[in-house]
Amino acid sequence: MPKIAKGDRLESVAFEYIKNKITTGEYPTGYRVVEAKLSQELNMSRTPIRRAIINLCHSGFLVHQYNRGAFVQNTEINITEFFSRMKLVELLVYESTEKLVLREDYIVVDDIINIAEKVIYYEKNREYELMRGAFEDFISIFIGKLNNDYFNRVIQDLWNEVHDNATNEVKLIVVSASDRISEELSNMIEILKSWNYTQLKECFQHIMNAMILIAF
Repeated sequence: MPKIAKGDRLESVAFEYIKNKITTGEYPTGYRVVEAKLSQELNMSRTPIRRAIINLCHSGFLVHQYNRGAFVQNTEINITEFFSRMKLVELLVYESTEKLVLREDYIVVDDIINIAEKVIYYEKNREYELMRGAFEDFISIFIGKLNNDYFNRVIQDLWNEVHDNATNEVKLIVVSASDRISEELSNMIEILKSWNYTQLKECFQHIMNAMILIAF
């Protein structure tokens, strides 16, 4: 049983415990996760465990089957699975854009601009591995403007999974679309500097379309 420090959220403890079982292979693909068993192992009620299981389903580690329960998902990320998860990224980017457009509070965008410039620099110099990492950071920072810890964790888990479990075809998507990504990020930088954020969604949609066309 993991040690639970004072102030730790039980849901987070359960999330990391189950996730570790999956990533180490102790829970193989197809393994059914049982709340009652976990409740005994972790010495906590089922409520935080149930929430952790729901979050693990959202993160792609588990899949829920109606009237059967939650099962360990196949961890290999192919092209179809990648774009299924990128749909969530797209929605969160749009939510973040709405916050910028509405200007609900003063939001600093210098960090978004700086990382976008890094992506463009790496693409120009054909440093594609660095470019892909910087693009992932760009998405994470952009979505981070929502100030939602859960969304931040989901996005970080997505990138970690892509690094660890994606097929070679998936890993090449961003590289193959690098010129279009660089072009659209240049447009986004100008938009961010102008404070006229309404076209940000369109730029990101162009990036998604470019990756989809290359993949399929």
